[in-house]
Order: sequence, then structure tokens, then C-alpha cells
Amino acid sequence: MGCPTAPTPTPTPARSREGCPSRRSCASGATRWSTSRAPRTPTIINLWAQWCEPCRAESPHLRSALADLEGVSFIGINYDDPQPDWAIEFASLVGWEYPHVMDMDKELQIPLKVPGLPTTYFIDADGRIAGVHAGQLSSEQQLLDLASDYLGCDAGSHVHQVDRRAQGWATRPAARLRPDATR
Repeated sequence: MGCPTAPTPTPTPARSREGCPSRRSCASGATRWSTSRAPRTPTIINLWAQWCEPCRAESPHLRSALADLEGVSFIGINYDDPQPDWAIEFASLVGWEYPHVMDMDKELQIPLKVPGLPTTYFIDADGRIAGVHAGQLSSEQQLLDLASDYLGCDAGSHVHQVDRRAQGWATRPAARLRPDATR
């Protein structure tokens, strides 16, 4: 659940993906993350908050889908969450092993037209938003079906996880989060 390192950000967020500002704060709060450093693979981005009951309810489906999607990266965005330390703890407790960043100021609300939480975005390998699912995911199968529809992914193999060390993914202090694990 690290955060990729990025060059010093410009004062105004640039747009590198259709509808997405190119920089975010890491969940640890220590570093900035740029979408230009994101893997060039189909990516599922889930906006969530630890206080959001539907976000909590869908958490096992997100965790389970990691093992079933081939060639897909996952990124979580802790969105408008007043307790970032609780969010880090929650992500660790539910077993989310993919990177997370924070959007405490709701900078993504307008560019992404965020309808509420949770919201899941499906980003193609070219960095374009291929689809959006607003609301709680009701099952792992629903997430797999949406990934197939929007990204053309097949279930049944391990998800493509970026080697965080090779790609410059930073890790948070061990006291705040479990050790960085590469699948």
C-alpha cells in the first residue's frame, strides 16, 4: 500500500489522464503521487472512505478480485476522509495490498464528477476512463464482470501487481502499515 514517488509537483495540477488531475497526496501524507508514474496497464481505481458504510461492505470484494484479475492494477483513493490514520488502519485490516493515495480536499470531485462514495473507475491502458460504477459493489463477480465489460480483462489468474521497489513505490512506516508486499 505504498505510494509512487513523483517529481516535485507544479502549483496547479496538470491533467495527464482524461478527467484526472495528475497528482495526489499519498495515504501516508509524506509524499505526492503522480498519475504519470502509474502503471500503463488497465487500472481499477476505487474511491472510498473509512467512515463510508457501503465502502466497508464492498471491501472484501475488492480484496478478492485482486487474485482473480489478470493484467489489471488497483489503486485506492481515500476520499474526503477526516481521519486519515483510521483509513490507513482500515485498509490494512481488510487486507488491501494495493497502493492508496488521499484526496482530502476533494480535488477530484469536479474533474471526475464523483457522484458519492464508493465509486469505482475503470481506466484503460491508454489512461482513459473506460467506465464508472457509482455505488457499492455487491459481489466479487460484479467487479469481475465490470472489469471484463470496460477493460476486456479475463478472470482466473493473478492480478498484475507492479514491483513497487522497481517502480519507485514508497512505503509507509511499519508502525502505521504492514510491510510492503509484492505479489
